[in-house]
Amino acid sequence: MNRSFFALLVSQTTTNLGFAIYTMVVVLHLYEMTGSTTLAATVTLVSVVSRIISTIFLPAISDKFKPSKLLMYSQMSQLILLCVLFGLFLQVINTINVMIIFFLLGFISFFNGFFSPVKSSIVKSIVPKSHRVKANSLISSVDQTFLFAGWTFGGVLLAFLGKQNTLFITICLTIISILSLSLVKANMSSKVQLQEGIITRIAIGWKYIFKHKGLRIIIIMDLMEAWVGSIWIGAVTLTYVQDALGKGETWWGYINGGYYLGTILGGFLVYRFSKMLKGRLTSFMLFGSAAFGILTFVYGFVSEPFIALFLVLLMGPSYQMRDLAQETMFQNSADEGTLMKILSARSTLVQLIFIASIIGIGALTDLIGVRLVYILSGCLLIFSSLFGLINLQHYKKGISLENENVNY
Repeated sequence: MNRSFFALLVSQTTTNLGFAIYTMVVVLHLYEMTGSTTLAATVTLVSVVSRIISTIFLPAISDKFKPSKLLMYSQMSQLILLCVLFGLFLQVINTINVMIIFFLLGFISFFNGFFSPVKSSIVKSIVPKSHRVKANSLISSVDQTFLFAGWTFGGVLLAFLGKQNTLFITICLTIISILSLSLVKANMSSKVQLQEGIITRIAIGWKYIFKHKGLRIIIIMDLMEAWVGSIWIGAVTLTYVQDALGKGETWWGYINGGYYLGTILGGFLVYRFSKMLKGRLTSFMLFGSAAFGILTFVYGFVSEPFIALFLVLLMGPSYQMRDLAQETMFQNSADEGTLMKILSARSTLVQLIFIASIIGIGALTDLIGVRLVYILSGCLLIFSSLFGLINLQHYKKGISLENENVNY
């Protein structure tokens, strides 16, 4: 791994840590100033919708800029918007200020949505094929570690430093991210295709997904897994802890923390044994997916808190094994420019299903109970892994994703 990779690693870590802290600041500010839980909760909705719009339109502009420059411009835009938001925090709250805050939130999330697909494209360019699994696992592990720290200690920062000072920390983190991006040297040229219209450029990633047999199978698995992804949002996990485990908010924190800790450990394990994944990406992805489904299925039957905590610790490595193998398979599927468009289309699909899942899983939990929700979710995850096994292994549709291959 070279200097550009570690500079990109620092940029992603500071970006995601800053975004987590800034989200907590804005939620707390709106709640304290208005007393409205609905307004505070709307922050997440605005963020998700803006990121979906971002991934839809990213392919339309990605050919006009080098990926590192595109990230730099998006980070600088966020920095300007954060500074404006900081100024608004010093003003007396009123209806106009609230509207402006949500307007700023939308644009900050819009520009933040560029980071993940563009980052993956840059990793493909600056990291040799033989080291991509290790690179992806290191990025994930460090990122999850700092996110864990951010969500865990963000409340402490708010309590001791106040909202303005904590938001200033986010501004500083964004500056560090921009400075780190200036050190990223990727040998990628922008491919301006002026003869193509906006709709055509947006559609490239979608067409590639539907034409590439292996990617199409992985996307279908992704959508099934995204549908049950909301079983891990706060409201559902809290209901599980209270109804299934008979515990309170303390154990809710343990369960959430245990899952994050598991993902951190999982990332480092994949990093340590990355050589084992070479040529076996499909097998490891399917094993991680199946293990995650089985653990979720068993989790639905558990009544003992310590067993539940142990299971979520195991889920982290299972999910990371699946996720990191899949990330590398996507990077092997296409050239850098097309990869960005593929990941944008995938992100749009997954986030749309996840939004529907939040509503559906919440209603289903009220209707049939939280235990049955986890059991049925485990069944769907197991079915997803079997679907992948049949198509990617038995019918050999995932062979091209094991090694770098830009043809479909």
